Amino acid sequence: MKIAFAFLAAFLVLVSTAAAAPTCTNTTLDNYLAPNFSCMIDNLLFSNFGYSPTAIPVGVTIPANGIAVTTQTTPGDEGFQFSSGWAVKTQSDGSASFQDSLISFTVSTVDHSFSLTDLSLSFNGDFTGTGSSGVNEHYCPGGPVSGCPNGGVRQVTNPPPVFEDHVVFTSPVSTLGISKDINVASGTNGTARISQVFNNFSNGSVPEPGSYMLLGGGLLGLGLMRKRSKHS
Repeated sequence: MKIAFAFLAAFLVLVSTAAAAPTCTNTTLDNYLAPNFSCMIDNLLFSNFGYSPTAIPVGVTIPANGIAVTTQTTPGDEGFQFSSGWAVKTQSDGSASFQDSLISFTVSTVDHSFSLTDLSLSFNGDFTGTGSSGVNEHYCPGGPVSGCPNGGVRQVTNPPPVFEDHVVFTSPVSTLGISKDINVASGTNGTARISQVFNNFSNGSVPEPGSYMLLGGGLLGLGLMRKRSKHS
């Protein structure tokens, strides 16, 4: 009986955690920047979203509502696709142009398990002439990127044509800080463009919420049956 109620208590903790945040939806980045916002994709909780754009000339800055966020829902390899019209060309007076979008967030496991094992980063950047396109991603296993003692950097660029990067962590973690810098620059005689950036995070698979409900119901039923058998 005690074992059944112990499992039931654990089940209730998982359900309450899952109910605390909504499912991540396909929308624009500004909706993810709401105060105290967080959302889930399966066993991953995404929170602490931040955004900082810069550009020259200033008028071509990409606003948060100009970046579409599409969820990536492959079980065990969830994440986001960020889409926008990052595109620049050399100005008419020969001076360079650039656009920069810094997107940050935290990834955590809903059940607090140490099951985040790796991340992947890819994009579709291209260029002409002196232009360049790229994404630099700072990551911190176990905490915020700022001041992280054991963090790292991943990079995809064109040129050279490096469209995908992948890193496996030394040991699995339950929390991961992310800071992603999307950049296009024209140089003095060129163009550059990015329309899609993908970020995925591998983690151990867990039962779907429906499975949790079945498990909890079964354990509760088992406890009641054992209780009745003792009184019969």
